[in-house]
Amino acid sequence: MELLLSFRDLFFWEGFRMKNIRCLTNNPMVIDRGLSFVEALPGISVVELFMAVQKQILSGYRLITHPLTGSMDPYKNPYKSIVLTGVPGKVDPRSREVMERAIAFAEGFTEKQMKLNWDSSTLRDFQLIDLDFIKEFLK
Repeated sequence: MELLLSFRDLFFWEGFRMKNIRCLTNNPMVIDRGLSFVEALPGISVVELFMAVQKQILSGYRLITHPLTGSMDPYKNPYKSIVLTGVPGKVDPRSREVMERAIAFAEGFTEKQMKLNWDSSTLRDFQLIDLDFIKEFLK
């Protein structure tokens, strides 16, 4: 998993990390954990989730996890969880650029690619894959 904050930045954030961390997700497995810093966005597409994250970045939050974690294209896994930190304020240019590129990349897929019909077992597997990428932040 690529961290967008350096370990030095994380060290300085560590003291108040949990109260300033946010996780936007459409993943039922993450949502079902009932954690206060998880913002549940069930039923939305990955592109819609990326746009919701971009709105938070434009208000001053910074990415901790990369929106394109893993080697799965957004159309292959319909679930995504993205971890942010900070408070509303100054826009972080790196987070903004990464999110803009992720949105452009995801929007490049066709409607047919984005609307694959997975069975429930496969969907649970996708949820678990996404959960695995952010599990350290859910402890």
